[in-house]
Amino acid sequence: MISAIYNFALTTGANRVIRGARIEHVCGDPTLSPEKDYAFGMRIVTAALEALTIAVPGPTLFDPMASGKTQESAHAS
Repeated sequence: MISAIYNFALTTGANRVIRGARIEHVCGDPTLSPEKDYAFGMRIVTAALEALTIAVPGPTLFDPMASGKTQESAHAS
């Protein structure tokens, strides 16, 4: 699930949550040029597709904008 409200998605039981940009533009940023907005959105969508190939033990947050470690386990409580 791609979500700008990732904490809510994690607590509702989604196993793979990809951090989106903003509520009104989850996979984009209208303040960017069209080319940069496209690249930004593709980075998020690519992270979501890659997340599907990774086995996760439970709710896990994937951050497409983080450098290095791109996933962290989250425990909903």
